[in-house]
Amino acid sequence: MLRNKVISGIKILGLSIGLSTCMLIFLFAKDEITFDQFHQNKANLYRITETFKARGELSSFGSFGSPLWGRYFAEEIPGVKGYVGVTSWRHVTVKHGNDVFTELPLFADDNFFSVFTFPLLQGNKNTALKELHSVVLSRDMAMKYFGTTDVIGKMLQVRVFGDNFDNFTVTAVAENAPPNSTFKVDIVLPLDPFENTQNEYSGYRTDPSWEGGDVNTFLLLSPKGDIKFIEKRMQQLYEKNVKEELEKKDQKYDSSNRWRLGLQPLTNTHLSTKIDSANGANTSNPIYSYILSCVAVFILIVACINFINLAIAQSLRRTKEIGIRKVSGGTRNQLIKQFLLESFLVSLLAFVIAIVITNAILPFFNQLANKQLSFSYLTDGYVYAGFFLLLLVTSFIAGFYPSLVLSAFQPAKVLYSREKLTGKNYFTKTLFILQFSLAICLIIGAIAVNTQLSYVLHADRGYDTKNVVHFGIPANGSSDRVVAMFKSELIKQPNIVGVTAANIGQRGAMMEFEGQTIPTWQNKIDRDGFNIFKIQLISGRNFSPDYPSDINHSIIVNETFVRSAGLNIHSALGKTVKDGMYPDREPVMIVGVIKDFAYQSLHDKIPAQMYSQDTGYHYFHLFVKIQPNNVPKALDAIQNAYKKILPDYVYSYKFLDESNAEDFTSDTQWKRIVNIASVLFVFISCMGLLGLVMLSIGQRTKEIGIRKVLGAAVSRIVVLISKEFIILISVAFVVGAPVAYYFINKWLQDFAYRIHIGWWMFAAAGILVLVVTLMTISFHAIRAARANPAKSLKTE
Repeated sequence: MLRNKVISGIKILGLSIGLSTCMLIFLFAKDEITFDQFHQNKANLYRITETFKARGELSSFGSFGSPLWGRYFAEEIPGVKGYVGVTSWRHVTVKHGNDVFTELPLFADDNFFSVFTFPLLQGNKNTALKELHSVVLSRDMAMKYFGTTDVIGKMLQVRVFGDNFDNFTVTAVAENAPPNSTFKVDIVLPLDPFENTQNEYSGYRTDPSWEGGDVNTFLLLSPKGDIKFIEKRMQQLYEKNVKEELEKKDQKYDSSNRWRLGLQPLTNTHLSTKIDSANGANTSNPIYSYILSCVAVFILIVACINFINLAIAQSLRRTKEIGIRKVSGGTRNQLIKQFLLESFLVSLLAFVIAIVITNAILPFFNQLANKQLSFSYLTDGYVYAGFFLLLLVTSFIAGFYPSLVLSAFQPAKVLYSREKLTGKNYFTKTLFILQFSLAICLIIGAIAVNTQLSYVLHADRGYDTKNVVHFGIPANGSSDRVVAMFKSELIKQPNIVGVTAANIGQRGAMMEFEGQTIPTWQNKIDRDGFNIFKIQLISGRNFSPDYPSDINHSIIVNETFVRSAGLNIHSALGKTVKDGMYPDREPVMIVGVIKDFAYQSLHDKIPAQMYSQDTGYHYFHLFVKIQPNNVPKALDAIQNAYKKILPDYVYSYKFLDESNAEDFTSDTQWKRIVNIASVLFVFISCMGLLGLVMLSIGQRTKEIGIRKVLGAAVSRIVVLISKEFIILISVAFVVGAPVAYYFINKWLQDFAYRIHIGWWMFAAAGILVLVVTLMTISFHAIRAARANPAKSLKTE
């Protein structure tokens, strides 16, 4: 190692980077698969899920249900020992002294801390949520509000509904939830207000029904409970109670237009791709773990290939050593053990360096992957065993083949310098091709990912988002009045272009038209909204104060809705549709048709949408169009108006462009990961290429000297040295390009609106790899070609 510092350094550094990448991904994967494993009842806790099919196709999958389900199922179904209702669908305002905060609490049944394992530092887990005005804080939240964890009996003012604050008593302090927990227990409030017909907060009224609801219900099953039987009984009881509810309202029950209930293990909720991450559930797509694992394995493979290639190439310098060892009585098995031990020691050194690298870059990786990984809470016997296994596998893979090659040298040949390892060394060339195939594949993927994300981020969504600021307003019976007050206050400001309120993409419905069921997003919008967003009205009219019936009896639909109903934009006008999930509601009439626009992520196709001014549905958001030439003054005017109209609420705003970009936050994170992985691939591959070039030139020093003596030009010698590597990289491109095409095409299927895979992506990747390769080769090739031939030939 000391006599071959550069080559040894390349081998060790490349292997260290590969091992460090594997360590990071190992920690990431362990964090993902251990979500909720700390709960004592984890094996017997299941979440109730719902599926809804319209026209035979799955149109909805979720876990938001009625607060009635848990209690009834626990009483009526054998095998169900208990239940817990949990929701986290709304923010609340918390006041402590003169400070006001917006928090997202967890609303839970009073047995929450008995069923789920969240240790309490203070308080009784059986009674912490018994009282209506009780609150449980985490350690961090207790420190935030009171500066201590000794807070039992202290008061917080919380506004859950309406405009008034209520005094809540701190009844317990919980240990902070671990990072790999589905639920965060920062602030936990009783769920009772959602279930009571008349609660004590501010007269907010809820009428629990067997249909609809905003509660995640978890059932605690007995260890011998039959899942299939319990699911069947749940469905039977659900249909029975829904039928009875509808018959009381003189409505007909349609079994084909109802939810189908199921059960999902608690430990599967985090990696669920079907159920929304709302309602307190911290979910993740398992595809990311697969992608990262593949990246880590590929990088380690590339590092091992470097190690193998360089070890084999270095072997020519050790031929006489091997020959003398064999002549002195050394057996092949002894030599194999020697070289495997050498490989292990080098791998061990690389492993130690990898641990240092991993610790150093873990904060950056956490930011990249949106995680809170650390050795402190993830390190256990399994991690140590996994790391040790990684070391053994790496050292074996890196050392096995070179040890076979080196130990097979024949003493007579190597001692007379007749053993050659150049020429048709197909295995080394195959490894080299595999290495650069992976690099080319990832570079093409990085180009495609960047192009697709650039496309969706800058695509025309069909409505104007420029210079639009939006912020939340209290979602209660006074929201229409609040909107009117903001309009009156802001429209007078010279830097304000317009003000509107809208809720888009937050409420699903099943609309019925002439026997058809149309899954629809039911939205509410102020009549100024279409003009401010510049949404094109292609048929009919906008909402108007000249038509009083517009308030609750008229709707405007998009093109997709019209197509789903089998109509055209003109024949749709005047048609009436009915809410299939709430048949007691009066039909509404279509008065206008707007052009499709993509308010939400471009991953999905634009759904059928309807817009109304229904007074029974509150506004959640206000949108303000501002002048672009004086943004600070416009923002100050909005903030002043907010403090004047809603003094007890926390003001925060976002530009609509920024909010739209957040739809692709995870995609952007993975774009960075793919880009970094591509750079690592190319870097490690070029390190190996550099080592091979140096060894190749070292073996051909005398040949180069003779060619120069015979009159060969420097350029000719450079081409001679580079040609073999360029041919191998060309073969790698031919192998890697089709593989890249397959995976890129598969990834693009997740986007309803996507780019075409162009030839230029492959050309750009090929040219990039070729340029980097030539740059890596050229320096040493030119130096070798320009060397004085007398120095290399003087020993002959």
